[in-house]
Amino acid sequence: MEINLLDKFQGCLLGVAIGDTLGHPFEGKLRSQIHTYFDDFDEFVQKNKSLFRTYTDDTQLTLHTAEALIKGNGFKIEYFLDEYINWLDDPPIGPGYGCISSIRKLKLGVPWKEAASNSGGNGTTMRIAPVGLYYCKDPKALKTTAIKSSIITHSHPAASAGAVVIASAIVFLIDKNPETGFSIDEFFEVITNSIANTQDEIWEEFIKILNKLKSKLNIPIESGLIKFSQAGVKSPYFIEDYLGQAFVHPYTISTVVCAIFIFLKRLTSFKECIFELATAGGDSDTVGAIGGSLAGAYFGIQNISPDLKKLVKNDKKILKISEDLYISFKEKY
Repeated sequence: MEINLLDKFQGCLLGVAIGDTLGHPFEGKLRSQIHTYFDDFDEFVQKNKSLFRTYTDDTQLTLHTAEALIKGNGFKIEYFLDEYINWLDDPPIGPGYGCISSIRKLKLGVPWKEAASNSGGNGTTMRIAPVGLYYCKDPKALKTTAIKSSIITHSHPAASAGAVVIASAIVFLIDKNPETGFSIDEFFEVITNSIANTQDEIWEEFIKILNKLKSKLNIPIESGLIKFSQAGVKSPYFIEDYLGQAFVHPYTISTVVCAIFIFLKRLTSFKECIFELATAGGDSDTVGAIGGSLAGAYFGIQNISPDLKKLVKNDKKILKISEDLYISFKEKY
């Protein structure tokens, strides 16, 4: 079966928005608490659509990243700076500290190297999907662009590593057919190699955590989330009160590992996968957005049900931006 790349581009960006929208009402709640609200999440969503009125900054910044790539025919920092400053006029919905503080400084004219926050938060990984799509045929440019786009707002190496890993995962998944599946070993080889052979201690730690994740894919989702919810988090950021509970930390490595774990546990359908992602607990909107980019790139738009497409505000705009990104990619490559 021939892969339809437009289908995958649209599935990926809409997947970000769906996961973000579904996870937004549950942000900051324990997974155990979230799952007391429903027996059937699909039914819960249909009966409570008013809860899912909007996506957050995750989707907003993903779309601005796509627009920057389209306008610049690839990565040109001036377009990224302009688009991120434009985000302040959206206005931002539930922004993280790293992004909002850095971009406000950019608007004031502070050079980006000085404006960037030393944050290891997941704010750059949540917006990286368009980079993975645009550079899916150019692995060298993919990695450098993932890093360059990340350090505009987050100078911490964990943020860059997360962006590279998710962009690389999207590249891997975009060529895969959900009817035939893919090799889990090959998937992990691709994402760990994407951040290998560096001298950075945090990147090396990330690889060890990814290898540990691979060895634990047989455990239940609840157990996996308890195990990996604060993976890599150090004092004073580790949250003692949530030790032994499923509450995904906004640290990049924790969020990425949990999103990948849930995605790999729910390869049966986009809907099953996105429901688990959005109800992960903790930073649920970003788990939904990051995992949604993977699920969307894998399943494609054709395998996303109409009810989920319609749930997202501005769904037609998102599909149009996805198409424009695809056209720009096609013209370049």
